[in-house]
Amino acid sequence: MSVVFFYMFGAIGALSPYLSLFYKEAGLSATQISVLMSITPFLLFFSQPIFGPLTDRSGHRGRMLALLLLVVAGTGGFIAAGTTFWTLLPLVALWSFFSGVLVPIGDSIALGEVVSRGVTYPQIRLWGSVGFLIVTTIMGRAYDIISLRWAFPIYALLMAVGWYYARRLPADGISSQRSVWPALKGLLRNRRLTAFLLLSAIIAMANAAHAAFFSVHLQSIGGTNTQVGYAWALAALVEVPLWLVLGRITKKIGPLPLLAFAGFAFAVRFWLYGATTVPLTLVFMQALQGLSFAVFMPTAVVFVGEMTGDELRTSGQALLVLVNSGVATIFGTLGAGRLVDAYGTAVLYRVAGNVAFVAGVGFVALMALLSLRQRVRAVKEG
Repeated sequence: MSVVFFYMFGAIGALSPYLSLFYKEAGLSATQISVLMSITPFLLFFSQPIFGPLTDRSGHRGRMLALLLLVVAGTGGFIAAGTTFWTLLPLVALWSFFSGVLVPIGDSIALGEVVSRGVTYPQIRLWGSVGFLIVTTIMGRAYDIISLRWAFPIYALLMAVGWYYARRLPADGISSQRSVWPALKGLLRNRRLTAFLLLSAIIAMANAAHAAFFSVHLQSIGGTNTQVGYAWALAALVEVPLWLVLGRITKKIGPLPLLAFAGFAFAVRFWLYGATTVPLTLVFMQALQGLSFAVFMPTAVVFVGEMTGDELRTSGQALLVLVNSGVATIFGTLGAGRLVDAYGTAVLYRVAGNVAFVAGVGFVALMALLSLRQRVRAVKEG
């Protein structure tokens, strides 16, 4: 799965950091850009409830992932044919329906390897960051020379290579006869999981605004495509060493303290982004990814994995993505577009920092509440 992550996230690195810049070059407003960037999370409401439980029931997650990688390669490559908002809209929608489900299915397979091979999830997932880092660095320099439209065929090629290796993945699945919505509703009855999802969504809203408009923000203060590539590559680079040890840290102190720390780290990071006006400084600030997203994302995946059984492993990850990459990203991205059109990207980052700070406080409150309940339970049992 590490090899598949390498090419899958390498493909994402060829496209994702530059997608908003491509839309901007096509003459779209920030609001129109935010609409296109919101299509993928919107369609998660339809694709995740279908593909998550369907993959669980099929009993062969590897085969499903390989098929989706091939479909995503084809649909993603065709986006280059779009030239206006209205021609891009259907092309992006078709691609988004399938691309949004790749990560949760891949995460499910990776969590299966954690059980069978005795490795940690971050040790597997870090190879995705390596692929992202390499491709983003190379393509950032290339896009200062060639058109950004080349991002789409390069994306398709790397996804196709990922499909080639994904064909060899094991079945790694437990057949489930549950229907789609009862499985998700059952997970939401877990109050601890529901509270986590709410706070996680708040962080995801702030991060979605950043992901959609960071490249635009960097260019707005004088940055180049090469610097955009370096910035995103640095963000991936700092993830690698952290993910080598994050599993041990999580076992030692638990996921909730790490999630609270990540919330506050996001807040400080975004406040600093909104204050800087020097492109090179902003590039180096991307190292703060290691204290925020690199802590938050894998810890959230592991936390949800602990809260769900093997039978609903994919459904649990699908629910996490549906909330964070679905609901939260829609609100975060659309809100960001309106803010950028009205006030600019600097104000956007100040608002995002405030939102992330609220999530950090929320995780601290959740830890205190759970601790209080444990003490009350201990007193009653004593």
